[in-house]
Amino acid sequence: MTLLHSLPTMTNFSSNQIRFLLSSLNEVNFDSVFHQLSQFTEFGTTGCILLLRTCLDHYGYLRRDTKDMQYEPILGAVIKYLLDRPNFSTVFSESMKNVEINESFLESFCNGLQLSLLEKIVTSLALSDSENTDVRLCGKNFCMARIEELCVNPGSLSCHDQIHNIIIFLKQSEGLSKHVDSFMQILSLVQFKDTPPFVLNPLLPDEMHEADFLRNMEFFHECGENDFDAILADIQREMSMGDIVKELGYGCTVDVSQCKEIFSLFSPLTENTLSKLLGAIACTHTGLEDDQNTYLTFRAAHGYNVSELPPLNSWNIDVLIDTVKHLAPQTNWVRVIESLDHEGFFLPSEEAFSFLMSVYKLACKEPFPLHAICGSVWKNTEGQLSFLKYAVSAPPEMFTFAHSGRLLAYVDAINGHKLQNGHANHAWLCLDLLDVLCQLAEKGHASIVRSILEYPLKHCPEVLLLGMAHVNTAYNLLLREVSLIVFPMIVKSAVGSGMILHLWHVNPSLVLRGFIDSQNNDADSIIRIVDICQELKILSSVVETIPSYYSIRLAAVASRKKFLDLEKWLSSNLTTFKEVFFEECLKFLKDAHFGGSQNLSGKSFHQSGAVLSLYSETTATVLKVLKSHTDSVASGQLSEELERLHISIIDSNPRLQNGGTADSSTSDGYSEDVEAEANTLFHQMFSDQLTINAMVQMLARFKESSLTRENSIFECMIANLYEEYRFFPKYPERQLKIAALLFGKFAFGIADD
Repeated sequence: MTLLHSLPTMTNFSSNQIRFLLSSLNEVNFDSVFHQLSQFTEFGTTGCILLLRTCLDHYGYLRRDTKDMQYEPILGAVIKYLLDRPNFSTVFSESMKNVEINESFLESFCNGLQLSLLEKIVTSLALSDSENTDVRLCGKNFCMARIEELCVNPGSLSCHDQIHNIIIFLKQSEGLSKHVDSFMQILSLVQFKDTPPFVLNPLLPDEMHEADFLRNMEFFHECGENDFDAILADIQREMSMGDIVKELGYGCTVDVSQCKEIFSLFSPLTENTLSKLLGAIACTHTGLEDDQNTYLTFRAAHGYNVSELPPLNSWNIDVLIDTVKHLAPQTNWVRVIESLDHEGFFLPSEEAFSFLMSVYKLACKEPFPLHAICGSVWKNTEGQLSFLKYAVSAPPEMFTFAHSGRLLAYVDAINGHKLQNGHANHAWLCLDLLDVLCQLAEKGHASIVRSILEYPLKHCPEVLLLGMAHVNTAYNLLLREVSLIVFPMIVKSAVGSGMILHLWHVNPSLVLRGFIDSQNNDADSIIRIVDICQELKILSSVVETIPSYYSIRLAAVASRKKFLDLEKWLSSNLTTFKEVFFEECLKFLKDAHFGGSQNLSGKSFHQSGAVLSLYSETTATVLKVLKSHTDSVASGQLSEELERLHISIIDSNPRLQNGGTADSSTSDGYSEDVEAEANTLFHQMFSDQLTINAMVQMLARFKESSLTRENSIFECMIANLYEEYRFFPKYPERQLKIAALLFGKFAFGIADD
């Protein structure tokens, strides 16, 4: 049974409804039709599949020749709307189930819908949910082709930046995050031209290493017979010791004499040999079967005395180390630890880690060589992660990072606020540790690295971000994830400015990105951000650096706080950036007066009345500056849009018609939040969001309220209303009627009491 039959309410009638809406579509009702179509997604996966399949069939995309796919705006809008839904992969695969899909079809399909590069990649990844193996392979190949195309023609952003944005988008999308690992695996197969080797290289299946295997075989055949014998001897000597000792069991270390007899068989004991021995015994410190027969048989075969052994349940560390010191007194134990990066090394438990540390402390009195485990990424990345997983949570008497050469320049107090460093072993102050964890995350191990970071994110998030600010990897994926969580917390903190100043000196781009993320997370945080920037004297640098979408809003709020000359700043940017900045200013005006702003990721802002009021109070200034620069804008369309917008704003807020500015309030005796609330209520009334009767009842309640703030709002609105009286002749007719009704019902009633 297909998904389309799983919901009885989804009948042919629903399909006919969709076709009727599509047939009635025109330029005038486009938004209305799209809104009605999007409601079918409320039926869940079944409704989404019905919507997409019907739209594709209506425009012939499932039957049309691949070279004859014309752009249909409504179909493109539906596809892009579904892309943001968590079930897109299932919806797209099921909708295309009966279509013969190949790369040519996919390319024509995506081009016909005018999908962006990101949307093409997401679409191809969605095919990984298909039951058809050929379709899954086609999606993978199409994705690779788009990545190669990106690398050849990267456009305005670097190849790495665009790939970074794609991964972040996949990670943050509920339904697409499962494709991150698949995408990173595909990336590892792409040959990047004129770029450094790609660092996001997950562990690949064996068949993907075939080329490397063949190259190694060619090298092998080039070796002479003597070389081969020497290599084989080395392999046998160095790789077999750990396996044989493990096979023989704990009896190998029953006493020094017997241990020396066995270990001498592998002489000379090199650092590599001992490293592999340590790896083998650490993961079997307990749990080996007490098979004395194997051990006794082995001793007898080599002519040694055979005697019964006592019951054993672990390796004898003292015997082990004494034997090594006797047979290889010149052993460099730092090199032994450096050689742990070998195939097969893996610590399965905290007990195994503790056992390994006990061996090292008994063998060597020098501090543990941290560079060996966090100085670079190992070839055996799983083994490295198994070590780090337990090292970061170990008690300091077992393991510590305190002697690291790159410890965070830790400040016990920032503005008098004591920060917790997270753990007594100083793990989260070690910059090398943070660096290698970030690199491991970009090699396909993001999940386990995130689990390791759960503790510092909960117990010392500020210290974690302060440390990671020093890290710079190819894509900074982990830094971005941590910043998304921690930076908004710092912005809201009463002592956050001190930490932000520290971050600004270390990594200013992180701070800029953090301000943007904070606004996306909570639009009202913009007021706090402006205050922080002004306090730290970085306001000018911030508004000149971040994207115009955000800088205009920061500048608007800053101007209301007298931190910035908005008219001068706008003029300067319009002169420099012309149409691009002009268009962003128009978007700002729409957001300020018609609400519901959208950030760059497409998610809606939910702004309080106070923020919207601050924006609307700058409207007159923005309109004035835009009008003075229309001659420098080549696009007549933008000038026309400005005129339409100006009329619409005046229509919804006639108080701007008097030639003054929305920010020149006559109620100077009231606080900013009171004026903001008063302005918001007037705006709602003149735009029909609030009825006259509701306004009268509210004002009457405010007048008699026992709350001082509501009394102040009442007085402020009455003062503004009488002040506006002299400008009524300039009001548009509809707004004039609203004002007259308000005066008739309220001004001469309650106001005279």
